[in-house]
Amino acid sequence: VSKRVVVTTQSATPTINTDNVDFYSLTAQAADITSMTTNLSGTPTEGQTLWLAITGTAARAITWGSSFEASTVALPTTTVTTNRLDVGFVWNTATSKWRCVAVA
Repeated sequence: VSKRVVVTTQSATPTINTDNVDFYSLTAQAADITSMTTNLSGTPTEGQTLWLAITGTAARAITWGSSFEASTVALPTTTVTTNRLDVGFVWNTATSKWRCVAVA
């Protein structure tokens, strides 16, 4: 099964429709991310996964918003210089939030 991939360059409020994407790559991020929740849409199902890859042009702050939650893995708050930050999520139907399960 092929992953549904979307690549976007630079957005303070990325547009992610989880009905159409499994892997979302945000490249050349030149500003802080003010909300990952603002333009988030879709109707996720139990166990659905979402992988985000964020590459900044320098260290960039990340504000997740109310649609995301930590688990035993904390939500990252910044990118690290120009390194790609990978964040894995699984949909939690009990809380109706994307639960962070991996950061690399």
